[in-house]
Amino acid sequence: MNLLDLLEALIKLGLPMVALSWFIFSWLYGSGEIDRDADRRAISARLKKIKKSFNKDAIEKPHFIFGKWMKFGGGFYGLAGLWTFAVIEILDLFRFVFYFPGIAQLLEDGIISFVVSFLINQFGNVISAFLWFSYWPAESILLWILIAYLGYWTGVELARRNVEIPIEQWLQKLPIKKTK
Repeated sequence: MNLLDLLEALIKLGLPMVALSWFIFSWLYGSGEIDRDADRRAISARLKKIKKSFNKDAIEKPHFIFGKWMKFGGGFYGLAGLWTFAVIEILDLFRFVFYFPGIAQLLEDGIISFVVSFLINQFGNVISAFLWFSYWPAESILLWILIAYLGYWTGVELARRNVEIPIEQWLQKLPIKKTK
């Protein structure tokens, strides 16, 4: 483990986990699903109840990210899996767009073969996301898990304390060239 491994883990997994957990838990705290005074055990217990309710379709699915998070299991593991799945899918999309083989090569074995290979690829991506810890660099897997877990709880704590991310203020500080 060296400083570059740590920085890579922070940028690729830690910071996204902070942002995603802050986003989801800000909504959960704001909607009253979870009490802001709850400790970690109470939060985990409440998440299990929310997951059971979600599986029975007893609650409305408030937004896309929340629904996907619940399908990945909710909690820390589900959020890490969701982020890993998003990374895998985005990288696959970029590879497809920038290294497009052409329609003829895609349909070389027929449309059914194309659809089957696409579905197999999607299944593989879902499996990789569920085994998210094996997707990230294996030289320092413990570091990546620790960074992800710290990022998750940092986001939960920021949301619990009702910390707002001042994105608009940051954007105003950016030097923007005005065109006439």
